[in-house]
Amino acid sequence: MKGLCMSMENNYNLHLKNKYDIIIAGGGTAGVIAAIAAARSGAKTLLVERWGHVGGTAVFGIPFLGMFDCKDKKVVSGIPGQLVERMVKEGGSIGYTLGGKWADENYHFSLAPFEPETYKYVAQEMLLEAGASVLLHTFIMGAVVEDGQIKAIKVCNKSGVHELCAKVIIDCTGDADVAFMAGAPMQDKEQLQNVTIIFRMGNVDIEKFVDALKNSRGVSGWNEWHTRLVTGKKIGSNTSTAVHIAGHFALVESQETTFTAVSVAEGEVYINATRTIKIDGSNAEDLSRGEIMERRNVHSIVKQVVKKVPGFEKARLLSTSPLGIRESRNIVGEYILTKEDVIGGRVFEDAVARGAYPIDIHDPKGGRTRFTFIKDGGSYTIPYRCFLPLKVEGLLVAGRCLSATHEALGSARIMGTVMAQGEAVGTAAALAVIDGLSPRKVDINKLRNVLRENGAIVD
Repeated sequence: MKGLCMSMENNYNLHLKNKYDIIIAGGGTAGVIAAIAAARSGAKTLLVERWGHVGGTAVFGIPFLGMFDCKDKKVVSGIPGQLVERMVKEGGSIGYTLGGKWADENYHFSLAPFEPETYKYVAQEMLLEAGASVLLHTFIMGAVVEDGQIKAIKVCNKSGVHELCAKVIIDCTGDADVAFMAGAPMQDKEQLQNVTIIFRMGNVDIEKFVDALKNSRGVSGWNEWHTRLVTGKKIGSNTSTAVHIAGHFALVESQETTFTAVSVAEGEVYINATRTIKIDGSNAEDLSRGEIMERRNVHSIVKQVVKKVPGFEKARLLSTSPLGIRESRNIVGEYILTKEDVIGGRVFEDAVARGAYPIDIHDPKGGRTRFTFIKDGGSYTIPYRCFLPLKVEGLLVAGRCLSATHEALGSARIMGTVMAQGEAVGTAAALAVIDGLSPRKVDINKLRNVLRENGAIVD
C-alpha cells in the first residue's frame, strides 16, 4: 500500500489519489441516487460497488413501487423521477402504470416497470454526468474511526487493499456494513423477513395466463387476499395488456405460494415466488445456504408453473437474480421509525422523504405475506434523524438498513422510498461538506429547502 487513498486508473480515467468529500458505500437503489445528489451539489464524490454494475435490487427485474400513494398521488420525485424519465426515453420503460386495484377496492396499486439492462446503463450515465466517480468490483472490509469520527473505509479489489478517505461517508450497503464496522449500535433482531431469488421465464403466453385467472381456471388459490392485476402498454407495444399480476397459488406441496409476475416485454415474465426463512443477510454462511436453497426452490417452482399454470406450458427458465434480502441489520439512529408512524401517516418536522407503500411483511415463519395499509391510503414522512447512527460522526445510513422497526421497514424498504432516502442523504452530505459541519449538525430547514428546489417531495 502506498498510503491513504491510493492512485488507480481504469478506462474512464478514475484516479483515487486525493481525499474525497463524500464516499457512498454500496451502489444499489439508494446509493445510486445518493451519489448523483451529492455529485450534483458540487461535492467530490466516489461510489463504491461490489458488482460490475450499479443497481442492486433494482436490476433483479421487479418494478419500482411506492412512488405514488394508494390514491395515485405522487410522493417520490426529484432524481428518482428523472431516472424513470430517462429509462422511458431509452425505450426501456413504459413509465408509471397507475390504477391497479388491491383486494381493498378503495386503494390503488401503481408501479414503474423497466428493463434491468436499461436501468444499469441509465444509472451509470447519470452518475458520470453528475461528476461522480464509480469504483466497481470493490468490497468494503472495514472502517477507520478516530475519536468517534469515521475517517475512511477499507476496501479490497483486484488492485489490492486500500483505505479511501472522505469528509462524509454514506452507508448504502443494505446491511449497514460500514456502520457496523465503525461501531455504531445495531438493533436487536428477533425475526427477519424471508429471502427470495427473482427468476425470468420466456416463451410465456401472458394473455392465456390472464384469461385463466380471470375465469378462475387452472390455478387454485387465485382471487384471494391481495390479488392485483395491473394493465398497461408493454415496451414496443401499443396494446394494453397485463404487466403486473399477484396472488396466491397452490404450487408446491399444496402450500399457497405468494406469486408475483411482472411482464415488461412480450413473452417474458419476471417472477417473485420463492421463499426461504431464517436467513441472515449479514452472515456469509446463511447467505450461502440461502443461495443454494433458493436455487432449488426456483427450479421446483418452474416445474410446477409449466405443469399447472395456463400460458406457461412452453415457458423456459432464462435467468435468476442473486439472493434478494429484505431485512438484515438496522441501525439505532437518533429516531427509530415505527409501525404507528407509518400507518398513521405521521408528518415529522425534520421530514426529508416520503413513503406510501403499505407495510409488506414476508412472514419470517414462512406464512402468507401480510399487508397493513396506511391511513386513508395516504403517505408518511421519514425524519432525517433515521439516517443518523448513534456514536459515530461523519456517517449517514440510508436504504433498508435505516433506523426503523421490523414493521416500519416493511414499507420503508420499498425501492421508490429507498430512492427518496438516497436523495435526502446525498444532499445532506453535500451540505455538511459545504458548510464544514458534521451531518448531525446540518441545518434541517436548509436541507428541506434544497430538496424541494431539486424536485424532491418532503411535505
